[in-house]
Amino acid sequence: MMNQISVKVISFISKYVDITPEMIDVYRYGIEITISTILNITLVLLCSLILNDVFAGLIYLFVFVLLRSFTGGYHATTYFKCNLTIVSTFIIAFICYKIITYYELPLFVCESAALINLIPIIIFSPVPNKHKPLTDVKKKSSYKLSLIIASALSLIGLVFFVLKNPIGVMIIITVTVVSVLIIVEIFLQRRGYHEI
Repeated sequence: MMNQISVKVISFISKYVDITPEMIDVYRYGIEITISTILNITLVLLCSLILNDVFAGLIYLFVFVLLRSFTGGYHATTYFKCNLTIVSTFIIAFICYKIITYYELPLFVCESAALINLIPIIIFSPVPNKHKPLTDVKKKSSYKLSLIIASALSLIGLVFFVLKNPIGVMIIITVTVVSVLIIVEIFLQRRGYHEI
């Protein structure tokens, strides 16, 4: 379906812009990724609307997209699996967020999670991806930025938690999701399921 939409979009664009045959696949892939990203954002916001907490969905998307831009992580093999992954991880994160805020877990639980979350980022970031090859310079800058962003987000999450603001819990849980998806992708690559 995504392929059919991108072909129609390219066909429409090519009426107004001269696209060389060598660039058609590049445009098609870019259009597919853009549509998939818009769909992912829409699905998470729709779920958060159904769950009556759009702000939690916005926090999740902001932290997830920001951090994943530099760390990399699990990439689904189909757009359907990608959509399913983003929605299911949001729902799991939302359930954890509600449980932690409802039972008012002690600070050390969030502190421990914030520290543990950094381990996969320190060891594996940025996770290699065959669709997004990085130069050595880009790898180094992505590594530094992923550590800075993950540390800053964790610190901000802990500050909000101490101030009794539930945003902090959602931030830390979303960083946890990104860390888990890093581990999943590394596992899949080492088992030969995903190419590097």
